[in-house]
Amino acid sequence: MPRLHKYRNRNACYVLTAIGGKVITYQLTPEGEKKLAAARIGAGERFERAILLDLYRSGDAYTGGSGTDDPLAGQMEMDFANDPVPETAFPACDVCGSVNDLHLTLRGLPEKLIAQLQCPICRTLPGAQSDTVIPLALLSRPLVTRLFQLKTVAARSPGVKQFEELLQTEFESKWEALRKRRGSAQTSLFDTSTPDGLSLG
Repeated sequence: MPRLHKYRNRNACYVLTAIGGKVITYQLTPEGEKKLAAARIGAGERFERAILLDLYRSGDAYTGGSGTDDPLAGQMEMDFANDPVPETAFPACDVCGSVNDLHLTLRGLPEKLIAQLQCPICRTLPGAQSDTVIPLALLSRPLVTRLFQLKTVAARSPGVKQFEELLQTEFESKWEALRKRRGSAQTSLFDTSTPDGLSLG
């Protein structure tokens, strides 16, 4: 399970989790930290992977591939117990499986582009030249849709399809939250009671 940690040398937090047998560091935006605080998750506490995935989908948790600058992070005992959300729920490089600093790449001939997710190392491997390279953190559902309208893509990797599903899930969850807010009971804008205390409605 992911665990929230506080940097020793600055007023910010990060998350450590295990994916594919490796310890991964996720940095948090200030908004991501606020969301965890609102959920009453403090430094040193473990929380469900689903919460981290939700922060990732919204762009509030991200990897830069640089690890943590906290010297004690590697010495801390971490308990990655079984979690109902699988590690495979997180996007990963289609070439090596890394989750660090992922970009959507379009590679190959202009009429036969292949869409993949790639980490920094795999983006520099020799082979077909990249036509388009975009950090995942910058992509939204409308931008991905528009990109695939502008570019003729012959195939999308499993990682790209999974990422599109994550964006769709985020889109649907926002609409569901809006529906719940709109469907909640609203107080009347008008006073419907009579002077004797009886209600007109």
